[in-house]
Amino acid sequence: MFRQLFTVPHRSMRHQGAAMLAGGLGGLMGTWFKFGWDAFWPPRASGRIPEPEVLISMFTHHPSSLGASHIFSFIFSVLSGIGYGVLVEFLPIASLGTGLVFGFAVWLGAHEVVMPWIGLTPPTWEIPANEQAAELFGHVLWGLVIGVFYEDFRRRWAKSSAAPIEAFIPHEVVAR
Repeated sequence: MFRQLFTVPHRSMRHQGAAMLAGGLGGLMGTWFKFGWDAFWPPRASGRIPEPEVLISMFTHHPSSLGASHIFSFIFSVLSGIGYGVLVEFLPIASLGTGLVFGFAVWLGAHEVVMPWIGLTPPTWEIPANEQAAELFGHVLWGLVIGVFYEDFRRRWAKSSAAPIEAFIPHEVVAR
């Protein structure tokens, strides 16, 4: 069973176009859910500038607007969803937790490593636990939304279940 988790599905099982479209739509919906989550539980203190605004200002050397920050978030999320879709087509274990693990991995890589390293956020140990938890749970929810939308739309467009669903079921269970 464990070997199946790391097996690349046969080419006939992969549908990259459907996966990219489904992942992109999942990313689009994930952004809306993340914005809603951020309104419910703000991920940063009221005085701290959102990371996308800081990043845009770093490259343009001009202050950025909240609108530009939102557009950047949508683009990042759609591209991440497309990446998720393609990754799952080739490596089924990437769908573990229907996107939950993906959301956690993005949070860990982006918010705990890359953003502090390039100066978008203060060092991790200087950010209050409340803000850290808001970002963590927000990204896990974001990943879940991407995973659910990916699985649903990919199944509809490819007229078959995504390869990962079958890969996680032991053959003994299917034979019964």
